[in-house]
Amino acid sequence: MVEVGREKFLKRRHLIFAAIGSAIGLGNVWRFPYMCYNYGGAAFLVAYVIGLFAIGIPWLVTEFAMGHYFQKGAPEVFSNIGKKWEWVGWFPAVSAFLIDSYYCVIMAWTLIYMFSSMTLAWGVGPAGAEGAGPYFFEQVLQITDGPGVLGGMRWQIVLSLAFTWIVIYFVIRRGAEIIGKVSEVVMTLAWILIFAIIARSVTLIGAVDGLNYYLDIDWSVLKGPGVWFAAFSQIAFTMSLGMAGMYAYGRFIAKKGDITNNAIITGLADSGFAFLAGFAVFSTVGYIMQALGVPLQDVTISGIGLAFVTYPVGVSLMPALNTLTGVLFFLMFWIIGLSSAYFLAYGGFMVPLIDKFGWKREKVVFWGCLVCFLVGLLYCTGGGLYWLDIIDRTVAFYTLLLGGAIASLVVGWVFGADKLRKHVNATSDIKVGPWMDVLIKYVVPAGLLFVVIYGGFMQDLKKPYGGYGVWANFIWILIAVVLIVSFILQNMKSKIEIEKEGK
Repeated sequence: MVEVGREKFLKRRHLIFAAIGSAIGLGNVWRFPYMCYNYGGAAFLVAYVIGLFAIGIPWLVTEFAMGHYFQKGAPEVFSNIGKKWEWVGWFPAVSAFLIDSYYCVIMAWTLIYMFSSMTLAWGVGPAGAEGAGPYFFEQVLQITDGPGVLGGMRWQIVLSLAFTWIVIYFVIRRGAEIIGKVSEVVMTLAWILIFAIIARSVTLIGAVDGLNYYLDIDWSVLKGPGVWFAAFSQIAFTMSLGMAGMYAYGRFIAKKGDITNNAIITGLADSGFAFLAGFAVFSTVGYIMQALGVPLQDVTISGIGLAFVTYPVGVSLMPALNTLTGVLFFLMFWIIGLSSAYFLAYGGFMVPLIDKFGWKREKVVFWGCLVCFLVGLLYCTGGGLYWLDIIDRTVAFYTLLLGGAIASLVVGWVFGADKLRKHVNATSDIKVGPWMDVLIKYVVPAGLLFVVIYGGFMQDLKKPYGGYGVWANFIWILIAVVLIVSFILQNMKSKIEIEKEGK
């Protein structure tokens, strides 16, 4: 059996599909289109493209290249830079574990909705429009009054979550070889499905009105910080950076693999999928506005509500092919979630554990999937949605961005941005110049810290996040926990090494 240290994607396209699959996820569908609408349409796209090439792709190149250079996962990369920096690699690994624990629960909801679409369980026509919200919150989630009231397990979600983790286990148990092959199939199917959904959506009455809202241009927004916060934060979230996995995928690149080209293709494919998803979303939103005679302000167009309330409303109102459209949409949603979930699991926290402690891959994959499933049971309770929101704010915002900024500073200033650039150019057809050093040392960390300060500290210190009151304090507690666990994992490895040397 191939050991993890010698794992490689069998073909270059396997890496590309795997990296694209890790980047394309649920946020491409429920976050990017709303950002486009809310921040000036094409003006947001301008800010996004600038951020993509100034922050996103350089950050991705950095993670790919460091994993490729050291042939290690994130913790070992930073351990090789200097023992005292090892925690910088554990920080995103712990974050990846926590993110995956709730990300797969959202996939479980998606699986439930795929089957619910076969019968339009929330209702048909106007009754379905009224019943979509209660069906999600009262029947599927059976949501309680707050995070302090868990309210027992929702067994339908638990079973769907278990199925999701079983699929993930079989995808990753043999490592990069199978991950690459599966990613090729999964991503090909995802692109076919999104085009099929778009073809159905744009033919709906009122679709053009929805698309006009999506692409309406307001250049004045470029003058304010809001659009730049939105663009930079979307780039950080959508490309699966700061979650340790891209270091692992970088190590799986062949010795002469093209790092720069792969990073550019991944970034552009991720952005293209998100942009196309906007056509499906806003075509349906326009149809809902026309069918119900309501203004856009009355239609939820972002977040969980978009996927599990608004889109089902649109499906229930469609004059034909509504069942098929619903099934295809939620199948596509589950598939793009799957490619991100097994990336977070294997590359995010399992490869680092195999690297650091020498544990066998089969055991790490089995126990890693099981433990992450068990942690995810918290989000299968009636209060699970509240906890999902709180923990998402912690690990998919603060720890991701802060960890990314710190990692970029360590690579740029301690390891050496020029040294990184030389390695990248030695493996790539597209050469990068000294300007890349500036991006890694200054622009990437500055951009990420801007997002944390402007959209995080400046907001959450004024009032508790999400109106949760005292429960919002868990954001700061969890950040501390991630740091403490990172240090513990670092010290565990040091003790093991000392014991081995003593023997």
